Amino acid sequence: MAQGVIMGRFTAMMMMVTAMVTVGCDAQQGASCTARGRRGVCGPIINCPALLTLLNLIKAGRAPPQAVDTLRSAICGFDNNFPLVCCSSPGAAAPGPGNLVKPVLPTSCGVSALTDRIIDGHDAPLLAWPWMALLRGRFKGQLTWFCGGVLISDRYVLTAAHCFKSNLLTLESVRIGEHTLNQDRDCEKGICAPLPQDIPVAQVINHPEYGKPCPECNDIALLRLAHPATMNPLHVVPICLPLNPQKDLGFSEQQFIGKSAWAAGWGTTSRDSSEFIRLNPLQQVQLPIQNSQYCETLRQGYPDRRMVLCAGGEGKDTCRGDSGGPLAFTNTGGTRHFVVGITSRGPRECGSTNTQGLYTNVAFYASWITNNLKP
Repeated sequence: MAQGVIMGRFTAMMMMVTAMVTVGCDAQQGASCTARGRRGVCGPIINCPALLTLLNLIKAGRAPPQAVDTLRSAICGFDNNFPLVCCSSPGAAAPGPGNLVKPVLPTSCGVSALTDRIIDGHDAPLLAWPWMALLRGRFKGQLTWFCGGVLISDRYVLTAAHCFKSNLLTLESVRIGEHTLNQDRDCEKGICAPLPQDIPVAQVINHPEYGKPCPECNDIALLRLAHPATMNPLHVVPICLPLNPQKDLGFSEQQFIGKSAWAAGWGTTSRDSSEFIRLNPLQQVQLPIQNSQYCETLRQGYPDRRMVLCAGGEGKDTCRGDSGGPLAFTNTGGTRHFVVGITSRGPRECGSTNTQGLYTNVAFYASWITNNLKP
């Protein structure tokens, strides 16, 4: 059934319930609220299974006594004239007839205001990477930036599982909307970005088969943020996932070979991975995706060669500190950006001749990613 029809029926029923009484409330969506002595969150009824069931029973004429009063007392505000309810146990309503689930992945993603540790790269323009994330934690008691990632929705960051391999490092927060680390506020050509957002992490979701059967197999992880990131059309935008490369990008996964993708990060710019030299501005570099003998050597031990992509060569590479950051394509129309790889591992001497870096193939793990996202 069309979404508009379903939402129209829900709107009519909720408006009828609202009209039965005088409601004195004005909470905003996502705000804390109280209904019948219980604390909750103000939001759409489709995100509140208990009240949604009650509304369906009222609609079917099978509701218990005082059901309308219960529903009425839960109304906490309005969004475009649609009532919001105070839900003490918010969550995703189960799919079914007359019941919609709010999508987890954004309908708008990968749109950058620009259409046009990194080795032999250059400073990224301010508006080029609005989905970049930077991980911060404590290593032996000291705060440090240690890995990158990308925002794929307002609540989730995609990164590499090996970033959390050390027992000496504890993740504390994710920074969203950063560009130049030593500046409080980033400005370029008269455009200034909002202050970056430092958001605590509620959950680290490593791939359950990380490290099996090879040490860096399944090197992928999701971070669920403690609260949603504040979106900004220029400076904070989620990147798209290649759920269907042929449809999304305009070319198949097999056609990645021979094309060039962009990588970005704040990692070291020294070719010696044991020496850490970080440039404060975000760095970007274009890397060819290609199979080489070195690539095949790196892939030894992976049960399926599609699990990873090989990119780099020509003296250009990502390096220490860039782990978890993106390898990205633009679709054939040049309108959206897609994360196709996650920086995983590479040679000891970054960018050395005839070497490449290994990137977790996001398309290979698309189902795992979407199955682990919660509303």
